[in-house]
Amino acid sequence: MHCIFRRRMRSEAAIFGRGALVLFFVYIFLPETIFFSQSVFASNPWEEGARREGKVVWYSTVTEANDLAKHFQNRYPFVRVEVLRLSTEKFLNRVFAEARSGNYGYDVIRATGVDMYPAIKMGLLQSYDSPERKAYGRGWKDENGLWTSTDDRITVLAYNTRLISELDAPKDWDDLLHPRWKGNIGMDPADYELYLGLENRRGAEKALAYFQRLAGQDIQFRKGHTLLSQLVVAGEMPMAFAYVHRVEFMKTQGAPIEWVSTMDPIISSTGVIGLGAKPQHPNAAKLLIDYVLSSEGQQVLQRLQRIPSRSDLKPLTPKLDRRRLKLTPLRLEQGENIKGHMDRFRSLFGLQK
Repeated sequence: MHCIFRRRMRSEAAIFGRGALVLFFVYIFLPETIFFSQSVFASNPWEEGARREGKVVWYSTVTEANDLAKHFQNRYPFVRVEVLRLSTEKFLNRVFAEARSGNYGYDVIRATGVDMYPAIKMGLLQSYDSPERKAYGRGWKDENGLWTSTDDRITVLAYNTRLISELDAPKDWDDLLHPRWKGNIGMDPADYELYLGLENRRGAEKALAYFQRLAGQDIQFRKGHTLLSQLVVAGEMPMAFAYVHRVEFMKTQGAPIEWVSTMDPIISSTGVIGLGAKPQHPNAAKLLIDYVLSSEGQQVLQRLQRIPSRSDLKPLTPKLDRRRLKLTPLRLEQGENIKGHMDRFRSLFGLQK
């Protein structure tokens, strides 16, 4: 009897041990996304309504919307996402025309913050305080819930590491005024956002005085930040203002390029998302916004070499840790007079309007 009991105990222990081992390996090796944001996705209050609606229409000025839509549909296959990709001008013309006619075609819209401002001013968005917004800092979300930043287009000073050492590279804005850098700084002729960002940090009077002095540094203007990055890598420009995600990508390819992380401020133009004022598919729209702002959605952007705005996400590289950078986002209301800002910037540098 005791032998039978001991054999049974050993058998049950073995079964339990194998079961525990299976559970251990399931926990360790299942894809991380299965455990991702379970509290949000498992009990999202909009899911049932989104099932009934069956689709959501998204107007966007960026191509990343297509990738986000694909991943969203993988998680919520019962919602079809119709993405309409438009240039900024066509985007604004379309949403204004729809507002005038009363026939609203969009549920969700996403554009650069300053470009979105005219639409916000016209009342084309409504408030939606997504639970995911708790992970977004001040300046990266509207206090009334009208918009939240999805990602940052960060402009940094990049330099060729074969021509300029880290020790010799400029550390801040005022260093660019040194005579040694005259004729050696590249910039895009549409870089008025740099002016606006410095204005946010230093004030209008000091920003104007600074750019008047910078204009005397014989800035080398080339159209396109990607081109500027390439010119720096090629050594045709020692340094230039470029998008940080492009610089970081080039670094992974072994290019001789680095960027200055000590600038104060480092200018960020946010890409913002919002709920349409009169959505035809309100539940699916809120479900989509929740997803884009979630850790999972933000990691989709990160894999596309974009800079997510979510503050609790591990940065693409340690240098991109936003807690260590003096990031200054542009204010959306600075989109009130884009043409005026552009004309002022060009006038300072003697560029044709």
